[in-house]
Amino acid sequence: MEECRVEIRRIIAALDLSAYSEITFTHALTLARALGAELIILNVINDRGLEVLNALGAEGFGLSKDNYVETVRADREPEFQRDYLSRVGEVPTRLVFRVGLPYEQVLKAIEKEQADMVVIGAKGRSNLAGVLFGTTAEKVIRRATCTVVSVRGPEHCRLPE
Repeated sequence: MEECRVEIRRIIAALDLSAYSEITFTHALTLARALGAELIILNVINDRGLEVLNALGAEGFGLSKDNYVETVRADREPEFQRDYLSRVGEVPTRLVFRVGLPYEQVLKAIEKEQADMVVIGAKGRSNLAGVLFGTTAEKVIRRATCTVVSVRGPEHCRLPE
C-alpha cells in the first residue's frame, strides 16, 4: 500500500456574506493558522439573471452587467477588509472575487488556485433555491477535487466560556 501524504498549502474560504460567513471564516482561518497554509477568501457575485441589464443598457437605460458587477465588488470589498482581512494576522491571505453561478465558480477557483481544501457554509443566502435544487455546498461537495469542510451554522458554534 502506498503512503498517502496530505499537504494543505492553500485553503479557500467561500464566503457569501450570509449568516454562515463568520463561522465559515473562523474555521478556515483556524485551519490556515494551524497548517501554515495560505488563506484565499472567495466571494462569488452571482450573475444569474443579469443579462437583462445588458438588454436595458441597449435600450438606453445606461445599465450593464459589467457596471453592476463592478459596483457590487466595490461595495463588498470594504466589508471584506473590515470584517475578515483585518483579522488574519500573519496568515498569508488574498481576497478573490469571481462572477457566475456560485458552485461553478467555487469549483473553478479550486482548480485555478490549486486549492487543497475548501471551507464552505452548509447554507447560504438562498434557502428556497437550496431546497429546490440543492445548495451550493452540496454541489461543491459532490464535485470538488480537494477536501471540502462543510461548516454548520452559527447556532452550532461553541463560544468560549
